[in-house]
Amino acid sequence: MNLDEIDIKILKENFDESLIRQIDSENVLKILKYLENNGIYYAKDLFLTSLDLFLYPLDDFIRKFEILKEKLGDDFANKLGEDSSLIEYMYSE
Repeated sequence: MNLDEIDIKILKENFDESLIRQIDSENVLKILKYLENNGIYYAKDLFLTSLDLFLYPLDDFIRKFEILKEKLGDDFANKLGEDSSLIEYMYSE
């Protein structure tokens, strides 16, 4: 994933430096690939707004996301795309 100046600015506005420094690029790339494979074409936007979820190890992220998919149903990708706040269900799992 390529982050441009605007992306970096958004991260810095939304999260403090200590959280940003915790980013494991390899793990994030795997999570983004998983999301793409699940039809989440707006994965980068989720990364920029929900960075802390992308700090989970891949297996934990997948487990939480699979639970989210169950909650949202068959049209989960569109529902999440229309209302990205639904991603917050992952925090409770």
